[in-house]
Amino acid sequence: MQFEFQDVTIRITNGEHFRVRIGDEIRSGDLYYLGIDPRNKDHNCATDVGLARLIDGWIDTICGSPERTVFYLPFDFSDEYTRWLACEKNRNTMTVVFGWAPVEGWAFSPSEFQEYSQKLDGFQADEPVNAQTFYTPRFLSNLRSSRSAVFQDS
Repeated sequence: MQFEFQDVTIRITNGEHFRVRIGDEIRSGDLYYLGIDPRNKDHNCATDVGLARLIDGWIDTICGSPERTVFYLPFDFSDEYTRWLACEKNRNTMTVVFGWAPVEGWAFSPSEFQEYSQKLDGFQADEPVNAQTFYTPRFLSNLRSSRSAVFQDS
């Protein structure tokens, strides 16, 4: 049996959470905020739709961010903080570090997080820092596969 290592997977794990696996690190996020995003066209949407919109935002941000500039991707929204990936592209690779920031999850829209993606005050990397580097086209491909799987998993 041959295994293919997936750099990135985002999956709904149960009715309340989703799992983000980036390389050798795994974190979870709460689906609650993704379903009540005030900027969603339908305001209250199914959480799988909210998660797909978040993944779309990640893809757009990765593709639109300039090289050698740190940008941020949110994945967990809480009342008092948010969890983020700090990312930096360099040619065809991308380096990623997990962390958090004191921005409240309700203070911005999970489907429109770009206001924080280029400038996130107070970001703190998780300790110990585990910077991981990926081939950007594969990272994006894995995100697109995860987006497709969101609707199959729900």
